Amino acid sequence: MNTWLPMNVLMIDDHVMFLQGMKNLLSVLVPELRVETAGDMGNAVKLVELAEFDLVLLDWHLADCTGEESIRRLRDAGCLARIVVLSGDTDATMIRNTVDLGAAGFIPKKYSSEMMVAALEQVLAGRIFLPLETLNAPPPPPAAETRPAHDPRLAGLTARQMDVYRAAARGLPNKLIARQLDIAESTVKAHLTAVYSALGVRNRTEAAYQASREGVRID
Repeated sequence: MNTWLPMNVLMIDDHVMFLQGMKNLLSVLVPELRVETAGDMGNAVKLVELAEFDLVLLDWHLADCTGEESIRRLRDAGCLARIVVLSGDTDATMIRNTVDLGAAGFIPKKYSSEMMVAALEQVLAGRIFLPLETLNAPPPPPAAETRPAHDPRLAGLTARQMDVYRAAARGLPNKLIARQLDIAESTVKAHLTAVYSALGVRNRTEAAYQASREGVRID
């Protein structure tokens, strides 16, 4: 479980029992984990303005906020954490929407504790996790056949292009990537175009699905 340490996690869910259950599960598995919780987006925004988080576990259907708005509000508040969506709804279109918005993963709430932890381990290991069984997508290849940690397709990219790719893979919008790397937003777009060309995809969503299918690391 070394991938979890050190780690500041923010859990946002208005279902108190699920929120407490997940917190208890993570606390038992990783006692050193630092977990903050919020039952609504208003309190979540206050927390991300006060502290830096490495991972956000976000309920897609909050009573006070839609999933799309939740992600935008977190990013507008300066949250640079990887955001993983948890939801009881596994509609394929909705899952794709979370990817379009830059989520680093989507975990169905129907998963067992073991499956949830395994999915989070993939995210923390630098991979995108998507429930491919709900998307009519082929399963990922066996571990021995997955692409290596350093994808050879990216070998020709510059260090700055890789910096932009890593930031995009965390779900950061172009404006925030530009601010973080102190470059123009147009430069961010140009770098991402080079990345997608190297991967043989057209956009972030296709890149995320490809990475999830192939078990490709993005860090």
